Amino acid sequence: MRVTALHPMALHHVALHHHAGGPDLAGVAPVVCWLVLAVAGYLLGLRRLGGPGRSPRTGARRLGRVRVWAFAGGLGSVAAALLPPLDAVADERFSTHMLQHMILISAAGPLLAAGSPGLPLTLALPRRARRVLALARHVLRRVPRRPVAAWAAHVGVLWFWHLPGPYELALRDPVAHLVEHACFLGTSYLLWTHVLSSSRSRLNPPVAILYLFATALPSAALGAVLTLAGAPLFPGQAAAALASGADPLTDQQLAGLIMWIPADLVYLGAIFAVFLAWMDGPREMSAPRPSVASSASGGER
Repeated sequence: MRVTALHPMALHHVALHHHAGGPDLAGVAPVVCWLVLAVAGYLLGLRRLGGPGRSPRTGARRLGRVRVWAFAGGLGSVAAALLPPLDAVADERFSTHMLQHMILISAAGPLLAAGSPGLPLTLALPRRARRVLALARHVLRRVPRRPVAAWAAHVGVLWFWHLPGPYELALRDPVAHLVEHACFLGTSYLLWTHVLSSSRSRLNPPVAILYLFATALPSAALGAVLTLAGAPLFPGQAAAALASGADPLTDQQLAGLIMWIPADLVYLGAIFAVFLAWMDGPREMSAPRPSVASSASGGER
Protein backbone atom coordinates (compact mmCIF):
# COMPACT_ATOMS: atom_id res chain seq x y z
CA MET A 1 0.00 0.00 0.00
CA ARG A 2 1.31 3.42 -0.97
CA VAL A 3 1.49 5.86 1.94
CA THR A 4 2.42 9.53 1.73
CA ALA A 5 4.18 11.39 4.51
CA LEU A 6 1.65 13.50 6.34
CA HIS A 7 2.03 16.73 8.25
CA PRO A 8 1.84 16.28 12.06
CA MET A 9 -0.94 18.90 12.30
CA ALA A 10 -3.04 16.90 9.83
CA LEU A 11 -2.61 13.80 11.98
CA HIS A 12 -3.51 15.83 15.07
CA HIS A 13 -6.70 17.06 13.35
CA VAL A 14 -7.65 13.50 12.46
CA ALA A 15 -7.02 12.33 16.03
CA LEU A 16 -9.31 15.05 17.37
CA HIS A 17 -11.96 14.20 14.76
CA HIS A 18 -12.00 10.53 15.64
CA HIS A 19 -11.88 11.26 19.36
CA ALA A 20 -15.04 13.35 19.07
CA GLY A 21 -16.93 10.63 17.17
CA GLY A 22 -20.59 10.60 16.22
CA PRO A 23 -22.47 12.94 13.93
CA ASP A 24 -21.66 16.65 13.84
CA LEU A 25 -24.79 18.11 15.44
CA ALA A 26 -23.58 21.65 14.69
CA GLY A 27 -23.70 20.79 11.00
CA VAL A 28 -26.89 18.70 11.11
CA ALA A 29 -29.12 21.26 12.84
CA PRO A 30 -28.93 24.00 10.16
CA VAL A 31 -29.60 21.46 7.40
CA VAL A 32 -32.69 20.11 9.18
CA CYS A 33 -33.97 23.65 9.82
CA TRP A 34 -33.61 24.66 6.17
CA LEU A 35 -35.27 21.46 4.96
CA VAL A 36 -38.23 21.98 7.31
CA LEU A 37 -38.57 25.62 6.20
CA ALA A 38 -38.40 24.61 2.53
CA VAL A 39 -41.11 21.97 2.95
CA ALA A 40 -43.37 24.31 4.96
CA GLY A 41 -42.91 27.18 2.52
CA TYR A 42 -43.51 24.97 -0.51
CA LEU A 43 -46.72 23.52 0.92
CA LEU A 44 -48.00 26.97 1.89
CA GLY A 45 -47.19 28.24 -1.60
CA LEU A 46 -49.03 25.31 -3.21
CA ARG A 47 -52.08 26.01 -1.04
CA ARG A 48 -52.11 29.67 -2.13
CA LEU A 49 -51.51 28.66 -5.73
CA GLY A 50 -54.62 26.49 -5.57
CA GLY A 51 -56.79 29.45 -4.60
CA PRO A 52 -58.92 30.36 -1.57
CA GLY A 53 -60.18 27.40 0.45
CA ARG A 54 -58.16 24.95 -1.62
CA SER A 55 -55.63 22.36 -0.44
CA PRO A 56 -51.99 22.04 -1.55
CA ARG A 57 -53.13 19.22 -3.87
CA THR A 58 -54.97 21.74 -6.03
CA GLY A 59 -51.85 23.88 -6.30
CA ALA A 60 -49.78 20.77 -7.07
CA ARG A 61 -52.08 19.91 -9.97
CA ARG A 62 -51.81 23.45 -11.26
CA LEU A 63 -48.01 23.55 -11.01
CA GLY A 64 -47.64 19.97 -12.26
CA ARG A 65 -47.30 16.90 -10.09
CA VAL A 66 -44.10 15.86 -11.85
CA ARG A 67 -42.52 19.12 -10.75
CA VAL A 68 -43.75 18.67 -7.18
CA TRP A 69 -42.25 15.20 -7.04
CA ALA A 70 -39.01 16.53 -8.55
CA PHE A 71 -38.79 19.14 -5.80
CA ALA A 72 -39.43 16.47 -3.17
CA GLY A 73 -36.69 14.34 -4.72
CA GLY A 74 -34.33 17.31 -4.61
CA LEU A 75 -34.96 17.86 -0.91
CA GLY A 76 -34.53 14.13 -0.32
CA SER A 77 -31.19 14.25 -2.13
CA VAL A 78 -30.05 17.15 0.04
CA ALA A 79 -31.02 15.18 3.15
CA ALA A 80 -29.19 12.08 1.90
CA ALA A 81 -26.04 14.08 1.20
CA LEU A 82 -25.86 16.28 4.28
CA LEU A 83 -27.38 14.18 7.06
CA PRO A 84 -26.17 10.95 8.69
CA PRO A 85 -25.18 8.30 7.90
CA LEU A 86 -23.34 9.66 4.84
CA ASP A 87 -22.29 12.96 6.40
CA ALA A 88 -21.02 11.19 9.51
CA VAL A 89 -18.30 9.37 7.53
CA ALA A 90 -17.67 11.91 4.74
CA ASP A 91 -14.63 13.44 6.46
CA GLU A 92 -12.89 10.06 6.74
CA ARG A 93 -12.77 9.17 3.05
CA PHE A 94 -12.26 11.46 0.06
CA SER A 95 -14.41 9.13 -2.02
CA THR A 96 -17.34 9.42 0.41
CA HIS A 97 -16.90 13.18 0.58
CA MET A 98 -16.94 13.36 -3.22
CA LEU A 99 -20.09 11.26 -3.33
CA GLN A 100 -21.65 13.86 -1.03
CA HIS A 101 -20.63 16.62 -3.43
CA MET A 102 -21.92 14.79 -6.49
CA ILE A 103 -25.32 14.15 -4.90
CA LEU A 104 -25.66 17.89 -4.30
CA ILE A 105 -24.41 18.87 -7.77
CA SER A 106 -25.75 16.11 -10.02
CA ALA A 107 -28.95 15.06 -8.22
CA ALA A 108 -30.25 17.69 -5.79
CA GLY A 109 -29.52 20.72 -7.99
CA PRO A 110 -31.21 19.37 -11.16
CA LEU A 111 -34.21 17.99 -9.25
CA LEU A 112 -34.80 21.23 -7.37
CA ALA A 113 -34.55 23.18 -10.63
CA ALA A 114 -36.99 20.80 -12.32
CA GLY A 115 -39.35 21.35 -9.40
CA SER A 116 -39.69 25.06 -10.31
CA PRO A 117 -39.97 26.09 -6.64
CA GLY A 118 -39.83 29.81 -7.43
CA LEU A 119 -43.60 30.28 -7.74
CA PRO A 120 -44.79 28.35 -4.64
CA LEU A 121 -41.97 29.66 -2.44
CA THR A 122 -42.68 33.21 -3.61
CA LEU A 123 -46.37 32.82 -2.83
CA ALA A 124 -45.46 31.63 0.67
CA LEU A 125 -43.92 35.05 1.43
CA PRO A 126 -45.89 38.00 2.84
CA ARG A 127 -47.33 40.33 0.21
CA ARG A 128 -44.78 43.10 0.83
CA ALA A 129 -41.89 40.66 0.48
CA ARG A 130 -43.40 39.41 -2.79
CA ARG A 131 -43.43 42.95 -4.16
CA VAL A 132 -39.76 43.44 -3.23
CA LEU A 133 -38.88 40.12 -4.84
CA ALA A 134 -40.81 40.98 -8.00
CA LEU A 135 -38.87 44.26 -8.24
CA ALA A 136 -35.57 42.41 -7.77
CA ARG A 137 -36.50 39.95 -10.51
CA HIS A 138 -37.38 42.83 -12.83
CA VAL A 139 -33.91 44.31 -12.25
CA LEU A 140 -32.19 40.95 -12.73
CA ARG A 141 -33.93 40.42 -16.05
CA ARG A 142 -31.91 43.36 -17.34
CA VAL A 143 -28.64 41.55 -16.54
CA PRO A 144 -27.24 40.18 -19.83
CA ARG A 145 -26.03 36.62 -20.29
CA ARG A 146 -27.48 35.20 -17.06
CA PRO A 147 -26.98 31.59 -18.27
CA VAL A 148 -23.31 32.36 -18.89
CA ALA A 149 -23.00 33.86 -15.40
CA ALA A 150 -24.62 30.76 -13.88
CA TRP A 151 -22.25 28.52 -15.84
CA ALA A 152 -19.18 30.52 -14.80
CA ALA A 153 -20.28 30.54 -11.14
CA HIS A 154 -20.87 26.77 -11.15
CA VAL A 155 -17.56 25.90 -12.78
CA GLY A 156 -15.66 28.41 -10.64
CA VAL A 157 -17.18 27.06 -7.42
CA LEU A 158 -16.50 23.47 -8.46
CA TRP A 159 -12.81 24.09 -9.09
CA PHE A 160 -12.28 26.54 -6.22
CA TRP A 161 -13.57 24.22 -3.49
CA HIS A 162 -11.49 21.33 -4.86
CA LEU A 163 -8.24 23.25 -4.68
CA PRO A 164 -6.10 21.99 -1.75
CA GLY A 165 -6.37 25.18 0.33
CA PRO A 166 -10.16 25.71 0.27
CA TYR A 167 -10.85 21.98 0.48
CA GLU A 168 -8.69 21.58 3.58
CA LEU A 169 -10.32 24.65 5.13
CA ALA A 170 -13.77 23.10 4.62
CA LEU A 171 -12.49 19.90 6.17
CA ARG A 172 -11.37 21.74 9.32
CA ASP A 173 -14.04 24.41 9.71
CA PRO A 174 -17.75 23.43 10.00
CA VAL A 175 -18.90 26.86 8.84
CA ALA A 176 -16.69 26.73 5.76
CA HIS A 177 -18.00 23.21 5.16
CA LEU A 178 -21.61 24.46 5.14
CA VAL A 179 -20.66 27.34 2.84
CA GLU A 180 -18.96 24.87 0.48
CA HIS A 181 -22.08 22.71 0.27
CA ALA A 182 -24.33 25.74 -0.15
CA CYS A 183 -22.15 26.91 -3.04
CA PHE A 184 -22.36 23.52 -4.76
CA LEU A 185 -26.12 23.27 -4.35
CA GLY A 186 -26.87 26.91 -5.17
CA THR A 187 -24.80 27.16 -8.33
CA SER A 188 -26.00 23.76 -9.55
CA TYR A 189 -29.60 24.89 -9.05
CA LEU A 190 -28.97 28.13 -10.97
CA LEU A 191 -27.24 26.26 -13.79
CA TRP A 192 -30.01 23.68 -14.21
CA THR A 193 -32.74 26.31 -13.94
CA HIS A 194 -31.80 27.40 -17.46
CA VAL A 195 -32.38 23.85 -18.70
CA LEU A 196 -35.19 22.33 -16.64
CA SER A 197 -37.35 25.02 -15.10
CA SER A 198 -40.68 26.19 -16.47
CA SER A 199 -39.66 29.85 -16.36
CA ARG A 200 -38.78 32.14 -19.23
CA SER A 201 -35.09 31.77 -18.40
CA ARG A 202 -35.08 28.23 -19.85
CA LEU A 203 -32.80 27.93 -22.88
CA ASN A 204 -34.07 26.66 -26.19
CA PRO A 205 -33.06 23.03 -26.86
CA PRO A 206 -30.04 23.52 -29.18
CA VAL A 207 -28.48 26.07 -26.84
CA ALA A 208 -29.29 23.91 -23.79
CA ILE A 209 -27.46 20.98 -25.37
CA LEU A 210 -24.33 23.09 -25.94
CA TYR A 211 -24.73 24.53 -22.43
CA LEU A 212 -24.71 21.08 -20.82
CA PHE A 213 -21.81 19.89 -22.96
CA ALA A 214 -19.78 22.95 -21.95
CA THR A 215 -20.58 22.18 -18.29
CA ALA A 216 -19.56 18.53 -18.52
CA LEU A 217 -16.05 19.29 -19.79
CA PRO A 218 -14.65 21.17 -16.73
CA SER A 219 -16.21 18.61 -14.37
CA ALA A 220 -14.64 15.73 -16.30
CA ALA A 221 -11.29 17.54 -16.38
CA LEU A 222 -11.27 17.98 -12.60
CA GLY A 223 -12.23 14.34 -12.13
CA ALA A 224 -9.37 13.35 -14.43
CA VAL A 225 -6.90 15.45 -12.43
CA LEU A 226 -7.88 13.72 -9.19
CA THR A 227 -7.92 10.26 -10.77
CA LEU A 228 -4.58 10.52 -12.59
CA ALA A 229 -2.59 12.37 -9.90
CA GLY A 230 0.48 10.44 -8.80
CA ALA A 231 0.20 11.39 -5.12
CA PRO A 232 -2.49 12.56 -2.66
CA LEU A 233 -3.21 16.27 -3.12
CA PHE A 234 -4.95 16.93 0.21
CA PRO A 235 -2.83 16.14 3.31
CA GLY A 236 -5.68 16.40 5.82
CA GLN A 237 -7.98 14.18 3.78
CA ALA A 238 -5.14 11.73 3.16
CA ALA A 239 -4.48 11.54 6.91
CA ALA A 240 -8.16 10.86 7.56
CA ALA A 241 -8.23 8.11 4.93
CA LEU A 242 -5.11 6.54 6.38
CA ALA A 243 -6.56 6.64 9.91
CA SER A 244 -9.70 4.86 8.62
CA GLY A 245 -7.59 2.10 7.07
CA ALA A 246 -7.70 3.21 3.42
CA ASP A 247 -4.88 3.93 0.99
CA PRO A 248 -4.95 7.74 0.53
CA LEU A 249 -4.01 7.62 -3.16
CA THR A 250 -6.54 4.91 -3.99
CA ASP A 251 -9.18 6.83 -2.07
CA GLN A 252 -8.40 9.98 -4.07
CA GLN A 253 -8.51 8.08 -7.36
CA LEU A 254 -11.90 6.65 -6.46
CA ALA A 255 -13.09 10.17 -5.60
CA GLY A 256 -11.93 11.35 -9.03
CA LEU A 257 -13.84 8.57 -10.73
CA ILE A 258 -16.97 9.42 -8.74
CA MET A 259 -16.72 13.00 -10.01
CA TRP A 260 -15.78 11.96 -13.53
CA ILE A 261 -18.17 9.18 -14.55
CA PRO A 262 -21.52 9.74 -12.75
CA ALA A 263 -21.52 13.47 -13.51
CA ASP A 264 -20.80 12.80 -17.19
CA LEU A 265 -23.65 10.27 -17.27
CA VAL A 266 -26.03 12.86 -15.80
CA TYR A 267 -25.01 15.47 -18.37
CA LEU A 268 -25.18 13.00 -21.26
CA GLY A 269 -28.58 11.75 -20.09
CA ALA A 270 -29.86 15.32 -19.87
CA ILE A 271 -28.48 16.11 -23.34
CA PHE A 272 -30.29 13.13 -24.85
CA ALA A 273 -33.50 14.00 -22.97
CA VAL A 274 -33.42 17.58 -24.24
CA PHE A 275 -32.67 16.37 -27.76
CA LEU A 276 -35.55 13.87 -27.73
CA ALA A 277 -37.95 16.47 -26.32
CA TRP A 278 -36.82 18.87 -29.05
CA MET A 279 -37.46 16.29 -31.74
CA ASP A 280 -40.81 15.33 -30.22
CA GLY A 281 -42.04 18.91 -30.12
CA PRO A 282 -43.24 21.07 -27.20
CA ARG A 283 -45.09 19.33 -24.40
CA GLU A 284 -46.15 20.15 -20.87
CA MET A 285 -42.83 21.68 -19.85
CA SER A 286 -43.13 24.33 -22.56
CA ALA A 287 -46.62 25.38 -21.43
CA PRO A 288 -46.78 28.82 -19.82
CA ARG A 289 -46.79 28.57 -16.06
CA PRO A 290 -49.16 30.63 -13.91
CA SER A 291 -47.81 34.03 -13.02
CA VAL A 292 -47.10 35.17 -9.50
CA ALA A 293 -49.41 38.13 -9.86
CA SER A 294 -52.44 36.12 -10.97
CA SER A 295 -51.83 33.38 -8.41
CA ALA A 296 -51.28 35.80 -5.57
CA SER A 297 -54.67 37.37 -6.17
CA GLY A 298 -56.32 34.32 -4.65
CA GLY A 299 -53.71 33.85 -1.95
CA GLU A 300 -52.98 35.89 1.13
CA ARG A 301 -55.42 38.66 1.86
